Amino acid sequence: MEKLVDRPVKDSYGRYVGFVVGFSVDTSGELKSIGVDQGNGEFTEYPSQRVVSTSDGFVVIPAWRVESDALGKEIEGVKRRAKALQDLAREGEIPRTIYDDMMAKYSTEASKIQGSYKSLAEGMVVRVGELEGQRESLQRFLVDIKVQFRAGEIDEAAFKVASESCESMQTRNAQEMDDLSKMLKSVTEPISQQAQQPQQQRKVEEPPVQKAVQATAE
Repeated sequence: MEKLVDRPVKDSYGRYVGFVVGFSVDTSGELKSIGVDQGNGEFTEYPSQRVVSTSDGFVVIPAWRVESDALGKEIEGVKRRAKALQDLAREGEIPRTIYDDMMAKYSTEASKIQGSYKSLAEGMVVRVGELEGQRESLQRFLVDIKVQFRAGEIDEAAFKVASESCESMQTRNAQEMDDLSKMLKSVTEPISQQAQQPQQQRKVEEPPVQKAVQATAE
C-alpha cells in the first residue's frame, strides 16, 4: 500500500477524486480507510467498505451503492429468518409465545430497514439533482467552447481536447444517473406501495406471521 501513496484515485465511473495521502489500519493491520487529497484543499477519508484495490490503484465506490447493498443483505436475512420461524411454527417445533415474540422482533427489524431505505432514497434524489446541475454546466461550457472555436479564438487542437473531455465527463455522469434511476426505482417502489394501501386495510390487526412476511417483503 505504501507504493500507492500519491497515486491518483478514481471512482467506479472512472472519474478522478484525488490523490492518496495515506492509510489508516486497525491493530491487525487490516485497512480501515484511505485519506485522499482532492486537489482543491479538501481532504476526504473513505472507509474500507467503499474502497476497492486494483492494479491501477484505489477505486472508490459511491456511498449510495454501498448502503443499498448492505440494506439488501439485511432485509434478505430478516426474510430468511422470518420464513424459517414460520416453517418451524407450522411444524409445531416452537412454543407459540416464543414464536410471537420472535416474529414481532423480525417485524420491527424490517420496519427499521424500511426507514433506512427511505433515508437512502432521499439522499439518492439529492445526488440526482447534483448530476443534473453538472450536466447543465457541462452543456453550457461546451457551447461556449464551440462558439470560441467558430469565432477563431481557439485552435482546433484545443477545441478537440476540451470537447472530448466534456463529452467523457457527460458519459460517466450519465452512467451514474442511469444506475441511480434503476436503484431508486427498486428502493422507492416498496415505500410507494405501502403508502398506497387503503387506510382501512392498515387498521386491520394481522397475525404476527403476516406482519413480518409483509414487512420483510417490502
